[in-house]
Amino acid sequence: MGTGFILSQVLGGVALILVALSYFVKAKKSFLLLQTIANLFYAASFLFQGLFVAGVGTLISLCRALGLYILSAKKLDPPEQYLIILLACYFINASLFYQVPLDIMPLCTSCLFTLAFFVKDMKNVRYFMILPNVMLVVYGIITQCYTNALLDTMEVCILVSAIIYHHKDNKKKI
Repeated sequence: MGTGFILSQVLGGVALILVALSYFVKAKKSFLLLQTIANLFYAASFLFQGLFVAGVGTLISLCRALGLYILSAKKLDPPEQYLIILLACYFINASLFYQVPLDIMPLCTSCLFTLAFFVKDMKNVRYFMILPNVMLVVYGIITQCYTNALLDTMEVCILVSAIIYHHKDNKKKI
């Protein structure tokens, strides 16, 4: 095991903890802040494994989450142009770092995650984030990034748990 592999696994573990916490917060502002920090660790994890479309894409995702967090803190809705700019950045990234057809997968997941972030209702955000996470599990297995695949599998489980948790919490309030 090389140093890069070990660092990748540690950074991915930190990202997982932050992402897990983010799905259990109620305020979108807190969710976006935790996602922003987690994206930094995810990006580093991918980059240490040489997955540049995924790694640089995750850095773009960090900017996306940070921008959405700032807008949320100011109680502003993101303009549609922001969505278009983000999607363009993901496509430019994939064009620059494309190596194999599999690199299309992190492009698709980045775009799906971005669309989820533009959904206002946190309940729907959680549902919308399941598909790209499942796609990342497959991507991790195919690229032999088994720890990343495990982390994304755990994130899917955490998402489902958060959906159930909030469903029960909403029933109690009613």
